[in-house]
Amino acid sequence: MLKIAELQSFCQDLVEAVSKLLGGRTINIMDLDGIIIASTEKNRIGTLHTGARHVVSSGHDLAITEKLLPNYPGAKVGYNMPLTFRGKIIGVIGMYGIPEQVRDMAQLLKIYADKYFELEGTMEARLVDLSLRSKLFGMLAAGNAEPRTVENVMEMLDVSFAFPVKFIRISKRDKDGDAIPFDSIISSLSDSLLDPRRDFWSIEADFLSIICSSDIRSEDLGKLPELSECRIIMPLPASDYAAIGKASADAIWIEKNMDSRIIDLTYPQMRLEYMMCRTAFDNNDIIDSFITEIQRTLRGKEIMSCMEAVMHYYNAGMSVTKASEELQIHKNTLQSRVKRIIEAAGIQDYPLSEKLYLMRLIYIRLTGSSETLSSLDILG
Repeated sequence: MLKIAELQSFCQDLVEAVSKLLGGRTINIMDLDGIIIASTEKNRIGTLHTGARHVVSSGHDLAITEKLLPNYPGAKVGYNMPLTFRGKIIGVIGMYGIPEQVRDMAQLLKIYADKYFELEGTMEARLVDLSLRSKLFGMLAAGNAEPRTVENVMEMLDVSFAFPVKFIRISKRDKDGDAIPFDSIISSLSDSLLDPRRDFWSIEADFLSIICSSDIRSEDLGKLPELSECRIIMPLPASDYAAIGKASADAIWIEKNMDSRIIDLTYPQMRLEYMMCRTAFDNNDIIDSFITEIQRTLRGKEIMSCMEAVMHYYNAGMSVTKASEELQIHKNTLQSRVKRIIEAAGIQDYPLSEKLYLMRLIYIRLTGSSETLSSLDILG
């Protein structure tokens, strides 16, 4: 229920703005107890208007003439009407003047004021909804909230999950670009892909989180024009509330350490890439020890040219011809670079599968964040 007494500043702005539109007319707003909470005559704020009490109790307009004035202490000649919100009286609004002369103008004032409060009530409900969503997301992301506590908040939002659920994190690709219009994104998704009773969303600072029971696919999200400038990250599905917390943490890690615009771990190839990246960063001391060995023999740009050669060579199914054509270098140059980087790492006698695995991990470390590159001093 909208409580008009809690909106005193808002009401004062309203009466002053409308008074200017109506030629400086005196306008008052009273609460359900008949207390004036806003007025163009500021000295009357906080005083009792008994005519307003009558309007609240009767539910009808009240015209106070000079003759009736003694019956309503604290009132002046004028026309007073109930303010309503969603069918319920929330206060009273009145206009000073001879009732017969101001009646029509007062009716227009009431219509204007009702719409004003309807807008404010909608905004209030919106803020409450956003607050509840943020609270629920915080509990789910933490991964340690009591299920009953989570379900109580979900019940307030009228949403219920059907596990397993998908966790989706949507954020800006260009951190220096314009802010993402999350409201229009939510509107678009609600029209086409999200079920408000089974799917949940929350706007948190500069990213949008979605937890959904619906069969939503990353490629469908990627096609939406509203998401053209966004990164879309979808970790593995969560089987319970605790797993949602892990999915949230995984999404944060992915956003920080992987570069692709869309990363969806429901696809095997993407899971493999994610696993390799996690291994490279979580075991960075081991991987970096091999890079240190390489640096004893090779330097910055030379390391990268050799790494590009070995990666193209492996990705081309160890076809020297195909890899050299892709890099636009001679076959002998390609073979020389591959041999030099493998020998520099000291893994020339390793089985092929282990060479491939380690070289990919080294490549991930070398092409990771700028902080990684700086700490390894490979640009020398």
